[in-house]
Amino acid sequence: MILRPAQPRDAADLLAWRNDPLTREMSRSAGAVTPEQHQAWFAAVLEGAEVALLIGESQGVKVGMVRLDHGPETEVSINVNPACRGRGYGEALLTQALARVERPVFAEIKPENLASQRLFERVGFRFLEMRDGLRRYRLDRG
Repeated sequence: MILRPAQPRDAADLLAWRNDPLTREMSRSAGAVTPEQHQAWFAAVLEGAEVALLIGESQGVKVGMVRLDHGPETEVSINVNPACRGRGYGEALLTQALARVERPVFAEIKPENLASQRLFERVGFRFLEMRDGLRRYRLDRG
């Protein structure tokens, strides 16, 4: 699997993955995103330096994305292409993305998202606290 920066040609796939029912259920904001909202967000992300949006590909298939929001700590979130779930891509996406980050990393996960909790714990994150209804995990970086 390769992990590369998102490009304008990825916009439609990311919107479809974001509006997938399971993705919406596990997201902070469960509402559907309109194409106009997505395009405005996507253009801002591609132009800015605060967010790294990475696309994972395996054998020419886009398998998911990782978002790294940089600040004093980096927040990481992932979304696996719904057609590729259950094949281990989440761990590969997360591991490769984390190799690019040297500062502390955190993730916030809904309590009912057991698959993500297990994934983040497998790669070394530890549960810190509940905050605003989300489980906050942290990975300390050297």
